[in-house]
Amino acid sequence: MTRTASDRLERLDARVDGFTRLLAVAGAMTIICISFLTIADVILRAGLGTTIPGLNEVQILALGVAVTACLPSGFARSIHVTVDLALAGLRPAARDFLKTVGALVLLVFVAVIGLQLLALAQSYASRGQTSIILGWPVAPFYLAMAGLLLACIPIQGLRLVDAVERLCRDVSFLARMASLLALLALTCLIAALWFGGVSWLPGYDFLKQLSPAMMALTGFAAMWVAMLAGMPLAAAMGMAGFGGIAIMIGGGPAGTVLGGEVAKFLTSPTLSVLPLFLLMGAFASVAGLSADIYRFAHELLRPLRGSLAHATIAGCAGFGALTGSSLATAATFGKVALPEMQARDYDPALATGSVAAGGTLGSLVPPSTALILFALLAEQSIGQLFMAAIGPAILAVALYILAIWLLLRLRPQLAPAGDSIDWPALLAAAKDCWGAFLLFGMVIGGIYSGVLTDTEAASVGAGGAFLFALFRGRLGQGRIWSVMAETTTTIAMIYMLIFGAVTFSFLVAFTQLPALMSGWIETSGLSGLAVIFLLIGCYLLLGMVMDSYAMMVITVPIFLPLVLQYGYDPIWWGVLTVICVELGMITPPFGMNIFMLKAVAKNVELGTIYRGVMPFVLVDLFKILLVIAFPILVLWLPSHM
Repeated sequence: MTRTASDRLERLDARVDGFTRLLAVAGAMTIICISFLTIADVILRAGLGTTIPGLNEVQILALGVAVTACLPSGFARSIHVTVDLALAGLRPAARDFLKTVGALVLLVFVAVIGLQLLALAQSYASRGQTSIILGWPVAPFYLAMAGLLLACIPIQGLRLVDAVERLCRDVSFLARMASLLALLALTCLIAALWFGGVSWLPGYDFLKQLSPAMMALTGFAAMWVAMLAGMPLAAAMGMAGFGGIAIMIGGGPAGTVLGGEVAKFLTSPTLSVLPLFLLMGAFASVAGLSADIYRFAHELLRPLRGSLAHATIAGCAGFGALTGSSLATAATFGKVALPEMQARDYDPALATGSVAAGGTLGSLVPPSTALILFALLAEQSIGQLFMAAIGPAILAVALYILAIWLLLRLRPQLAPAGDSIDWPALLAAAKDCWGAFLLFGMVIGGIYSGVLTDTEAASVGAGGAFLFALFRGRLGQGRIWSVMAETTTTIAMIYMLIFGAVTFSFLVAFTQLPALMSGWIETSGLSGLAVIFLLIGCYLLLGMVMDSYAMMVITVPIFLPLVLQYGYDPIWWGVLTVICVELGMITPPFGMNIFMLKAVAKNVELGTIYRGVMPFVLVDLFKILLVIAFPILVLWLPSHM
């Protein structure tokens, strides 16, 4: 590609990025408006005994459109989750080729989703389908969702062109021609499958004769091969699931299933809490609530040796209650706490380890995006999962603080000694924390008391955090746009994962693979406890090489039926799953919090961070044993809702 053509492509990319940012901001603003409408509805219900008619219908449909408005921006920024570990040993040309194939398959996946959603919208329009209460036609909402998804196609096309340009750069003529011919052959195969049906698939006759169980296992193997080849996880799951379903029931019915599943999740009342809680966390962060919590924790724990390390754990727990995100918590406290500890000569391993481990509390302390994702995949109550996680979250904080205390008893040179409490400073810090305490109390207290539904509590959290950021003057100088850009990027990443997961989950359910696995385990004579430890072992191994969201979307549809088969409580298993996923965030070599912290603390060696997190890994293993031995730690609060 000539330099002039490359410059034109870069300018086009810049224009696309600007346009998609506007779409994403419009989507985020819609979500904020919905949160304030929901708050108004709660106030009307409490004060006047009335509600806004049909608000739930409008909320669900508008949120579906708002979420899909975020997706083009995600595609423009290439936010898709991949597993690059297996590509590390390949030559650059081979890596570039596999990434180009991944970009092509992702383009096909989003095209299939968009076209199927468009067909569903046209079906609603032809039937004149309306909402139940207001009688509004629903087709325009679905057409908007389909249009926004279809807008991702040309954007991903640009990403594909970028990948091809990178592939053709700095390689020999023969390697370039071989790569382009291979891509052309793959494109022709995809076109044949698209227009001629799955019967064009090589080996179709053999695959058609496979038993349902073997088809599921073949799909699972195909997904893993694609994932390890560096393909975006959403595309790997989605196309493996769609291909398996198409072979078994035909391409047309498979497309209908895919469109219906995507539409169901886009307009799910349960899923609507996810973008609201993500906005709550983003605005709480920019409002400075993290610094308030950290300062209060530091003043309270000042008498302990290594008080800043202890305060980091407590502060991460408090901030995790506002963000619901492990990565956001680790990134925020990496910027807030790490410089403070480095300035006071804390051991680098202790400083980075406490921040990385403390960040994992964002996945466990409610409201948590990991708990929400499990609830969606397992069709469980978000409120009950939030309540169930409170006990283990308190236990996690106590064990982390105890681990730091024991470590400093054995090696006091790792951190400076504590000093007496400065009561005026403590009271001032407590006063500054009132906003964080109020926000958390309204959200969790509202759910526990039954005064607020999950969606209403999420709306209160998002609206409240926005108001805190606004009245503290933290949204000026373009910060509001950066907050929305960060949030919409996360929304795009998670929703694309969900689209891939629900497609693959349908294949798993259709082939009855969980029931077959349950039967195999029963005949093997393994006890229920042995199965639990086996599944936990799988999580610990996966955590070394895979992102936490990826682990959950792949495993929950398969593992949960096995757990239920042995009579275990799904809420208990959900919390235990999140604890295991949380451990994966700091498990070498791939722990996401470790890499996040490395990006923040560029002067700290990766090996130092690995060494710092190991005591916390051991603590997490002990915590898992406690939760298994004493399920009451998880189930007591939900039983009193």
